[in-house]
Amino acid sequence: SMLHTLHAKENGAKVIVVDPRFTRTAAKADTFYRIRSGTDVAFIMGMLHHIFKNGWEDKEYIKARVYGMDKVREEVMKKWTPEEVTRVTGVPEAEVFKAAESMAKNRPSTVVWCMGQTQHTIGNAMVRATCILQLALGNIGKSGGGANIFRGHDNVQGATDVGPNP
Repeated sequence: SMLHTLHAKENGAKVIVVDPRFTRTAAKADTFYRIRSGTDVAFIMGMLHHIFKNGWEDKEYIKARVYGMDKVREEVMKKWTPEEVTRVTGVPEAEVFKAAESMAKNRPSTVVWCMGQTQHTIGNAMVRATCILQLALGNIGKSGGGANIFRGHDNVQGATDVGPNP
C-alpha cells in the first residue's frame, strides 16, 4: 500500500492522512491530522459541515444518484458544528476546514482506509461516513475517485471474492 501511495505522489497526488498515530504513511503525507482514536466519524462529519456550508457538494450528482443526502445534511449542520467536531476529535476547526477544502477542490479524489477503520468497534459507522463523504463530493463511480480499502491480500474478506457463501 505504501508503494501505491508513493507512486501516486510521484504523479502529483496530494496525500492527506487522518490517524491517531503518526505512521509511516503519515510521515510521507503532504498533510497529517491527528485525531482521537475512534473519532473518524466526527472528523468526516466536520468535513461535510464545511462542504455543505460552502456549497462544495456535487449537487447534480446527488440529485441524480444519491438518496437521503438531505437528511445527512440536516444532521451534519445541526449536530456536527465546528466547535463540536473540535471537542470530539481534538482537531482545530481550521484543519478540518483545510481537509474538506482539499477534497472538495481536487476532484475526483479517493479515500483509502485500512483495518483500523474496518475492524474498529464502530467500524460500520466509520465506513458509512467515509462513503457518504465520497457521495457528497460525487467521487463514487468515477475514475480516480472511490472509497477504497487497503488489505493484506485479496482473500482477507473471507473468500467472498470467489463466491463460496452458498
